[in-house]
This record gives sequence, structure tokens and C-alpha cells, in this order.
Amino acid sequence: MKVDRLLRVATREPSSVLYAARAGWDFPVSRQWIATTDFIDAFYAANHSKGSPRPKPYPRPWRDANTDRLGKTNLSPAEAREVLRKNRG
Repeated sequence: MKVDRLLRVATREPSSVLYAARAGWDFPVSRQWIATTDFIDAFYAANHSKGSPRPKPYPRPWRDANTDRLGKTNLSPAEAREVLRKNRG
């Protein structure tokens, strides 16, 4: 019974290794780390010079939802589907 409670707590806390592994993160982080990193990124973005490139955000342990592309192509969607259909075999 105690082990069950410990596992439930460990899988709900982002600073635990179990939580990070279950979520597919590269490393565990605390809630304070997440809040501080978000604040620092917002501060740098708001205070960068207009002529300079926008600063890159600090790396997070989770995958960026906007980087799920596997490749790059100049084909239209219809042409890409046709190529995939031909190569399906």
C-alpha cells in the first residue's frame, strides 16, 4: 500500500525521474524550473534589440510540438501524396 502511494506521488511530480520517463522528457525538472525558464525566455524576448535576431528559448526537456516534421519538400500536398502512393508498393 505504501509503495502504491509513493509511485502515484512520483508519477505526478515533474522533478521525479519516473514522471520524466513516462512523459518522454530528456531530463526531470521542477515546477519552479519551468516557471523560471518561461520567465527568463519572456524577459529576453521582450528586451532584445529591434535590429538583432530574436533570442532562442532555453531548451526544454520535452519535444517541441511545432517540430514534428520529419522532412522538407517543395512538392505540393497532392504531388507528395502521389509519390507516397507510388512508393507504397
